[in-house]
This record gives sequence, C-alpha cells and structure tokens, in this order.
Amino acid sequence: MQSLQIDGKFRSLVENTPDTIVIADEFNKIIFSNNKIFSTFGYQPEEVLQQPLNILLPPTYRDIYEVEFSRFIKNYKTGGFNPITEVPGYCKDGTIIPAEISLSVWHENGHTFSSVIIRDISERKKWEHSLESEREFLKGVLDSAEEVIIGCDEKGFINFHNQAARLKHLIPPNQNGLYHYQDRWIEGFHYYHPDGITPMKLEELPLYRALQGEIVKNQEVFFRTEEESYVLVANGRQIVCQEGLKGAVVVIHDITTLRENTGSILQKNQQLLQAYNDLKEAERKLIEANNLLESRVKSRTEELTAKNQKLNYYNKALQKANIDLDNFIHIASHDLKVPIVNMEALLKILNKVVPGENEDALSLIDKLEISMQRMKKSIQAISEVAKVQKQIEYRFETIDLPELLVEITESMAEQIKTENVLLEYDFSEVPAIHFSYINLKSILYNLITNAIKYKAPDRNPQIKIVTHRQLDGVALQVQDNGLGIDLEKNGAKLFTMFSRLHDHVEGSGIGLYIIKRIIENAGGTIEVSSQLGLGSTFTVYFKNQSIQ
Repeated sequence: MQSLQIDGKFRSLVENTPDTIVIADEFNKIIFSNNKIFSTFGYQPEEVLQQPLNILLPPTYRDIYEVEFSRFIKNYKTGGFNPITEVPGYCKDGTIIPAEISLSVWHENGHTFSSVIIRDISERKKWEHSLESEREFLKGVLDSAEEVIIGCDEKGFINFHNQAARLKHLIPPNQNGLYHYQDRWIEGFHYYHPDGITPMKLEELPLYRALQGEIVKNQEVFFRTEEESYVLVANGRQIVCQEGLKGAVVVIHDITTLRENTGSILQKNQQLLQAYNDLKEAERKLIEANNLLESRVKSRTEELTAKNQKLNYYNKALQKANIDLDNFIHIASHDLKVPIVNMEALLKILNKVVPGENEDALSLIDKLEISMQRMKKSIQAISEVAKVQKQIEYRFETIDLPELLVEITESMAEQIKTENVLLEYDFSEVPAIHFSYINLKSILYNLITNAIKYKAPDRNPQIKIVTHRQLDGVALQVQDNGLGIDLEKNGAKLFTMFSRLHDHVEGSGIGLYIIKRIIENAGGTIEVSSQLGLGSTFTVYFKNQSIQ
C-alpha cells in the first residue's frame, strides 16, 4: 500500500474546491479524498480509503471504466492528454448522478498516482433539459403559427423557418444550404413586386432589409413559382441582444384569399348593413315582446299573490280546524269518560232491580250494555288517536329488531299458539332501526295482530317480516297470507280513522291510521300491496337511518 504525503497547503486547496477530488495509487485504490465527497456521493472520506476507484461508478459501468482508466494511465505515460469526460456517478444510497471527471497522472518516489476531479453536473443537466424543453416548446409554438416565420443569423445564413414556410415553399430548397446564404437568396427566393412581374432585388427583400437594420412594416410581396403563387405581407426587424447583432426575422402573412375576395367586400358590407338593420328591427320587436312579457308577469304575480293570500287564509282556517279537532278529541277521550262510567253503574243497578221474569227489560238492558261497550271502545280509540295527535317527539334509540319481535310475540303467545301462527323473520340485512321504541313496537304489534285477525278461514296464518336497505333509509315489510284487500275498492279509506273492512272480527278501525300517523310524523311512509284471497304486504319506510 503506497502512502502519499499531503501538506497543509495542498489539503487547504483541495478542501476549498467545489469539486470532489480523489487520489488513487497505481492499483486504482483510493488513498485520499476531500470532504466534498460527502455532499456529492454521501461517503465520509475515510469510508472510501483503500476502496477501488470505480466504487464511485454504477456497477454496470465498473468493468468498462476499469479498462478505460488503465488505458488512460498507459497513454498518459506515453504522452497522452487529459480530456474531461462525462460519466454516471454512483452515490452511497444507490442514487445515480450525472458527473464530469478529469484525470491526471504523476509519479512520486517510484510510484504512480492518479487524481480524479469529479464535478456533479446534476443542476446543469436540469438546466440543459429545461432549456431543451423550452426550445422544443418555442419551436412547437412557432410551427403551430399560421404565419410564415423565417430567420437568419448575422451573416445572412437562413437558420430557422417554421412549418408554414415549408408548406408554402417560401424558403429556398436546401441543397446543402446553398441557397440559404445571403448572396444566393435571389436565386432561391421567387419574390416579385406587387405587380407579380418585376423580380425583387436583394436589397428589396424583406429579410435583407431587416438584417440591414430597417423595420419592415407591411411590405407587400408577390411569390410565384410554376406551380403556385401568393400575395404576401411581410413584417421584420433585426434580432439584437446584449452580445450584439444576432440576425433578423420576418413574419409573413398570406393575404391571397383576402385579395381574391376584395371584389365581394362591398357587397358583403351591404349585406352586413342590411343584417344590422334587420337586427335593430328584431331588437325593437324583442323590446316590445319583453314589455308585454313583463306586463303579463306582473299580472301573473299579482294573481299569484292574491292566491297565496287566499291560501294563507285557508291554511289558518285549517290550523284552527285542527285545533278544534284536537279539542274535540280531548273532550271525546276525557270528558265523556265520566258519563260512560255513570251509565255503566246505572246499568248494573238496573240488572239488579229489574225482575228476572221481565224478559223485555232484560233484553233492552243487554242491548244497552253492548252499545255501552262499543262506545267505550270508540272512546278508547279516540284516546289512542289523541296520543298520536298530541305526541311529543319521542327519544330515538337504536332498537334491536330480533329482541323487539321476541318481546311482542311473548306478549301474544297464547293467541299465536291458538291460531297456529307460523311467524318467520329475516333481519340479516338490517338488524336494527334508529327510532322511537314505543312507536316501533306499536307499529309491529298492530301489523302482526291485523295479520292474525284477518286470516283466511281455510289456512293457518303465515307471517313473514323482513328488512331491506334503501338509498335513503330502511324498509320494514310484514307479509301475510290472509284475506287480502280489494285496493281498487277500499284502498282510499284503508288508512283513515275508524275504517273497518270486515265485520266478522272485533276492532276499532284506528290501528292502520295510528301507524300511518306515527311513521309520517317521523318523515317516513307506509305502503300496501294486496291480492284479494291471497294476502297482503305492508311496507314501512324509515328515513334518515344510520345503522351500525
């Protein structure tokens, strides 16, 4: 292992250079590195000591550059030179960076040493890439222009023309650039004066004038070959930057079509004037129509305002009627209870005092008792309606449907057993509903008892309860195989108060009415589908559900 004596001045010099400097022995082992290697490659200087020089190259390049390094050292011994070479650099973390290296070789104490100066050119590459992108973008912009753009350098050599110039053949053919030189422009350009006959001289050409420092404005030029001809207007000027004159550029606009259409311009102007007059007349009529429309809108607004006032009057009347109805329900459900109780007591006394042999009186008392019981049921039904009418919003909670159904069926277990009811349920899709517990229990209880009460006489009751998810809530379905409902005949009054479609069973006729009021008060709906003799399906829709 060779050693290299490095004095303080040399170390101070290499540590203050912006480049990474490494020194290798004749076996290409690194024996020195400045601190710049850390910011460039991520290595501490001591980490690379005695490492092969090609550790700073990607693995796929190491064998190639090992040969190149050896060849360079050999050539250097025989009088070679020291070029700057661009190579990929390989960082400690595996990152590959673009770099430039410069190698030199010297001999000391019978040993050969090589030094490598490495410069990270990442930023320069980014700048070059950005510059190239801008150049391509600018070229794309110029190529997309409809106008012809031709440029030359300060010596008069045409070094740029866009796609429009090529498509219109407004540049000389590129015969090894022969006609791109200023002294051959006349042979290459087929430019004439506006008469289309007199050829232009060199000093009259727009690009030449611009190169000489003139500001060319709207110079009319006629271009003609054996195949095509154009009438053109050219504008141009010098290109001057901080370094001085860089050349000239002309922008040429094809006005051939405009000239060809000159003869029809006056006629088109007359047509345009006529169209303008027609437009003014149409505008006048539009203003008249707008005024008429505003008048009609005003009249309609006044009419709607009057109707709205009338609607408000009816709404207030309806509110008063609802209040009166609530008062009536309150009277019917509370104030009539005392007279009914008194009448029941009087009937009991009559039963005791009327002789048993007075059959007519006893029959009359029986009829009075039946009527009294019916009246009590009606008052009780009115009380239930009053509760719904006056119902304050109950506390909502998450209700487990299987548990609720068990509670309901246990309360009516005897009836289910007596009637041989087969009850099935499927709450797998929606096992819980966020609702008032009391109200949900009332809904399910009423629907199940109705399904049992209105069973078909020739078969045992079958009830199936399922839940489904909806886009905006949950649907609860109760399906039975009972008598069914003639919806065409009775659908309109199905959910009304005291509506009874069958007289062979006891009932108050308010169950479905209460269900409908409960669910609608909560923003939901209830629907029914039924076939007479086959059964019915009641579907209750609960809105705004957030089921866990």
